[in-house]
Amino acid sequence: MLDVLASWAQAGAWGYLAVALGAALPWLEILFVIPPAIALGLDPALVGVVALLGNVLPVVAIVAGYERLDRWSRSRRGRPLGAAGGRGSRGQRVLARYGVPGLALLGPLVTGVHLAVVIMLASGGSPRRALLWTSASLAAWTVAIVGLSVAGVDAFTGGRG
Repeated sequence: MLDVLASWAQAGAWGYLAVALGAALPWLEILFVIPPAIALGLDPALVGVVALLGNVLPVVAIVAGYERLDRWSRSRRGRPLGAAGGRGSRGQRVLARYGVPGLALLGPLVTGVHLAVVIMLASGGSPRRALLWTSASLAAWTVAIVGLSVAGVDAFTGGRG
């Protein structure tokens, strides 16, 4: 897998496309896409922008299509979106305790950002507020992960990375 990513990183635009696609996927997202991309030599600033866009665009799609997704879930699975155990119930506890801002900030760690947005909307949260807080959270997470990744690569390579 790392060989594939390394060859994509050397191929220029393909590496950034891989970052955007990886960031858009649930369970990968920015936490698991940014560090390897930077370690493989992609430009940290561009990685951050591409990863952020790759992660925010599905959130926008979820917010825009939530009602439709919820109807599909009710007809197909017999339950509304966001009514799940496991990570979903952890997200619901975070939402109850810290509200939309707290779930937006902790979502990447607790549930993943996509499920966090679904939980916010399923609980009756404002789509605009969910999108605003989630986007702000993703921007903050992106800056932090890029910074830590650059620092880690510099520490590991002695500043030659």
